[in-house]
Amino acid sequence: MRPAALAAVALAAAAAVAPVAAHAQVEAIEPTFQLDAKKDVRGPLDVVRVAMSTRTDGSLRGELTMRKAWDTADLGPRGSLCLKLYVKADPGSDIPEYLVCATPTKEGEALVGRVLRNKANGLPRNVGDAAIARPTTRTIYFGFDAGAIRRPARLKFAGESVWRGSRKCPQTTGCTDLAPNAPDARDFRLRRDSRSG
Repeated sequence: MRPAALAAVALAAAAAVAPVAAHAQVEAIEPTFQLDAKKDVRGPLDVVRVAMSTRTDGSLRGELTMRKAWDTADLGPRGSLCLKLYVKADPGSDIPEYLVCATPTKEGEALVGRVLRNKANGLPRNVGDAAIARPTTRTIYFGFDAGAIRRPARLKFAGESVWRGSRKCPQTTGCTDLAPNAPDARDFRLRRDSRSG
């Protein structure tokens, strides 16, 4: 077969495989999500969607989406955006084993991401970092290593926003929105990294 013909065959084969590969990649990152009622709280951080997914490299990504656009200043001092992860704990009666949270820095618009291990008899312990991204003005992503939560086969998750310092939200108690509302939490099965065999 002539080189030109070989090249044409190779291009045709690549074109046939590409859609399959693209579909497989989309399947690998399809999020598991839970919607929450709009306007169930008043304030800038009304969570309307919480989601989790396993990425193609085996890492995990959580998502929180608010009803409207927000910025870091809306959190106020000591505000936070968190995923609550229940591995063996009961969402109806126990605290989550892990928290994946974004909190404001002392200055500027940056958010710092951390994975925290809850302790029944003390403050949460930092066990890893979370990469924070803002894909839209309403959504925040938390990217983190599944090893930070010991790679459970499955878990339940919920989202939480806490903000303080606004006119209707005192700094002492703050305001909170949960998604879904307690004691509900969304089931999530972790997928194995395809590279691990």
